[in-house]
Amino acid sequence: MDKHREKIAGLREEANAANERADSLERALKQLMDEQTEREQEIISLQNRITRLEEEAEVRESQLEEAKQIQKNSEATLNESDVVMRKVVTLQDTLEETETLLHEAREKASKLDLENEKLNRVIAQNEKNREDSEARYEELNEKYAGVKKELDEIIRSLDDM
Repeated sequence: MDKHREKIAGLREEANAANERADSLERALKQLMDEQTEREQEIISLQNRITRLEEEAEVRESQLEEAKQIQKNSEATLNESDVVMRKVVTLQDTLEETETLLHEAREKASKLDLENEKLNRVIAQNEKNREDSEARYEELNEKYAGVKKELDEIIRSLDDM
């Protein structure tokens, strides 16, 4: 009788441990999913920023081309030429800065893509672990039910004696 109680207590402990592990894995999975959502939102934000920077780069390039054209056409006065040159230099500097920002944003988006893939692998592994834990939990519940049924039959047979 004590052996059965010990066996039942052991099975209960295993079931409780499995429940705790499953809960822990679910919390970890939720956290990873939240992190993945954050990363995806950050990626979208960076992609939007890249798009804006590319558009700005195109505008700057267009302005630079216009400034260069103005420079060629307006060599009438030295003063006008100096103004245009300063504008060209300013636009070139702005273009370089914009291209640098675009390059950095693309690198960050690439890094986030890699991190997102890594998180997806971790999530897949955690989901597999959770499924394994749930299967183990079901197995232990079935064993527990069988042992409980056996114990009930033993108790009934002892009561009948």
